[in-house]
Amino acid sequence: MKKSLVKVVTGSAVMFLLAGCTPTKANENTEATADSQSEVIATIGDETISLDDFYAELKAKAGTATLRSMIIQNVLTQNVDDAEALKKSADEEVNAQIESAGGEQVFQQLLAYQNLGSIDDFRESVYIRNLFQEVIGKNVDTSEEAIKTYYESDYAPKMEAQHILVETEEEANSVIERLNNGEKFEDLAKELSTDSSSADGGNLGEFSVGQMVPEFEEAVKSVASGELVPEPVKSQYGYHVINVINNGEKKPYDEVKDEVKQQYLDSKYNDSNLAYSIVGKFIKEKDVAIKDEDLKPALDELMAAIEAAEESAKAAEEAAEETTAEGESEETEAEGAAAEDEAAEETTVAE
Repeated sequence: MKKSLVKVVTGSAVMFLLAGCTPTKANENTEATADSQSEVIATIGDETISLDDFYAELKAKAGTATLRSMIIQNVLTQNVDDAEALKKSADEEVNAQIESAGGEQVFQQLLAYQNLGSIDDFRESVYIRNLFQEVIGKNVDTSEEAIKTYYESDYAPKMEAQHILVETEEEANSVIERLNNGEKFEDLAKELSTDSSSADGGNLGEFSVGQMVPEFEEAVKSVASGELVPEPVKSQYGYHVINVINNGEKKPYDEVKDEVKQQYLDSKYNDSNLAYSIVGKFIKEKDVAIKDEDLKPALDELMAAIEAAEESAKAAEEAAEETTAEGESEETEAEGAAAEDEAAEETTVAE
């Protein structure tokens, strides 16, 4: 049902910045001596592959992408308060996920299913996400005014529901009847549901707009929180019996301001134009120079992407200002028309 199995960082704009790269450990010593460079690392019959050959092949295929990744990670590291604390936090988060998944072997299988590499790769990705989120958080407007504006224009409350998935409408109706007769939702989910959430009593956890198939989401919104959807809901997966925990109804700002702020920050973390703009600002402040002629495109490509992002962000800002101006103009015209109507009515009364 939901689009991911493991809580990962793939939705973050930092992964867009590092697209095509395996996370790199920027502080590792990768220098090699002349002797080690010429060392034979593989033989195929009478043919040999030296470390020089291997390096040249890697450089040609992934050199610019890897160097770009290293530059971005280095810039992020230099602009956080305590990189080691963020690394420790990443390790603790991954360890908790490993334990929750049932051990390293199961967790590695989940990573492989989502093409997320090894557990060490995943640790590094979470660490980079932490770096990125601190840098973004320190460079966006998090004032009360900004959060309230987001609440009024863009905030979409999360939803939460349990479901029991069965193959036929007849089965679904039978489940609803049993629930109406007093049986517990969790018990029937474990007994009857074909979805993986059955082990958790059918609980799907919190989800945002667009994370579930449309018919499921519409059903969740159709009843009050705490109620059972009265009819089976058909989707591409089968028939759902749905118990709504939270229907996503928008609550007053003061009741949800912490959630609003987090969603606001998440929207910034996922904004690739903003990510490029902020990282670009720091890169421009540093004296970044690539000495290897073959790898110079890494910086050229990065700066071109940064400039494109800045232009896109500027265009979006101008469009938003135009929309606001048009809305204010229409409001002024409406007020003017209302005033004219009122004046005309007064004139008619006077006559």
